[in-house]
Amino acid sequence: MLIKRFVITVGDARVGKSTISRLLLELYLKNQLNVRVFYHGHRNKLSMYQTSCFDINQLGFSRGDSDRLLLDLEMFPKIEVVLTDMPGQNLPEFKFFDQDVSLVENLNCLGYRITFLHPISHRKDCVEEYLQDLYQYFGNQVDYVIIKNYYFGEQFCYYDGNQFQAALKKLNGLELVLDKLHNDFYQLLEDTGLPYAQAVKTDSPLNTLQRSIIFNWIENFHNSIVSNGIASNYLGLMTNRAELVTAGANAHTLSNLDLIEQTESEEW
Repeated sequence: MLIKRFVITVGDARVGKSTISRLLLELYLKNQLNVRVFYHGHRNKLSMYQTSCFDINQLGFSRGDSDRLLLDLEMFPKIEVVLTDMPGQNLPEFKFFDQDVSLVENLNCLGYRITFLHPISHRKDCVEEYLQDLYQYFGNQVDYVIIKNYYFGEQFCYYDGNQFQAALKKLNGLELVLDKLHNDFYQLLEDTGLPYAQAVKTDSPLNTLQRSIIFNWIENFHNSIVSNGIASNYLGLMTNRAELVTAGANAHTLSNLDLIEQTESEEW
């Protein structure tokens, strides 16, 4: 029985993959999950989470890398979730990697099922290149979570009504929304270089209004997962756990201020 999750962020460049990964790491920390974290490529965009809680390592595409990964997961059976942040340009290499080492099959043997976490923007390539390629190669071997990133607006004309949206729904693919965060606030958050939970604490460089808006943005996304049984399953939050931590149980005490001013979306 596959009770664990191997979550891989994938998709076009600059659609929010690393942002989604960081938000997930915060949720895993909040729920005290036993997690392994990796990144593909040469840039570790999750480096701010390199702490005693997470040991973040590079994952290459060789047989040696596969052997080390699978041995690690076999030696530590209490690992509940694996999260890998993968740049979009690595997808062809990743497919060859899967063919070479039978990655999906071997992970299944260890009790893991892959979930592809795929943010999309308004751009055509998100759907007609990356998502299409992903679906056509992996089919029903894996599960899919599509993140509509409202940073780019709320219209996804190349996805909504597309044949691949319908095909993914037949495979029980899931759609979630990441609310828009004002560009100025997002940049301020990035400039802190802090894990998101630390950035909203009172001793961070951000002021009260900024921290409150960012805090609510984080909690809204977390609650969209925790309140959805399929999302919790696909993203590894339902491994023998009776309940999940929600925003109401969070220790933060920031006031619930709403972001009133809306601006036009800008491309990352």
